[in-house]
Amino acid sequence: MNATWQMRKVLFVLLCLLQGDVGYSKATQERYPNELQGFKFYAKYLAPLRPGISSRESVRRVLGDTAAVKRNGWTIIPTYTTKAGPVYNPTLGPLYQVIVRPDGAIPMGAVKFPSTFAHCHTSESEINISFDVYSDTFGLEYWLHEEDSKWGKKGDLYRIVYGPTRRPFPPNTIC
Repeated sequence: MNATWQMRKVLFVLLCLLQGDVGYSKATQERYPNELQGFKFYAKYLAPLRPGISSRESVRRVLGDTAAVKRNGWTIIPTYTTKAGPVYNPTLGPLYQVIVRPDGAIPMGAVKFPSTFAHCHTSESEINISFDVYSDTFGLEYWLHEEDSKWGKKGDLYRIVYGPTRRPFPPNTIC
């Protein structure tokens, strides 16, 4: 009878763990539910990181480092908010966003983004490139080259951003 009681306790603990995994999986899917097929990196590499909340130590536990890391043809770059410290010595605050950049060219010009994504335009003055940005209110952004340059062809994926939730941009505006 004692062995039966022990077996029931073990089964109960296993059931609780499995339910916890299901809940975690669901929460992971809900964090960035609009990830495009073939570009689902949150559950694979980033979960349970949360922009605006996760600390540098959390980033280290998930990625193995607090700086850029390589994963299967992708570079994952965590960025942080800054806090002004004493005598203008800024210190790193919580995770701001995670940038995922392909290590090679990925053409996406033919991709039709679902209506959950707003389209806007932006540029990076340091490299003088313009981008089409498709973003949702969950903080997910896909940046595509707006025209050919030495860094990519029109429609190539430049980066994916996993950021904090935000309000939608009006369609076809400057981000």
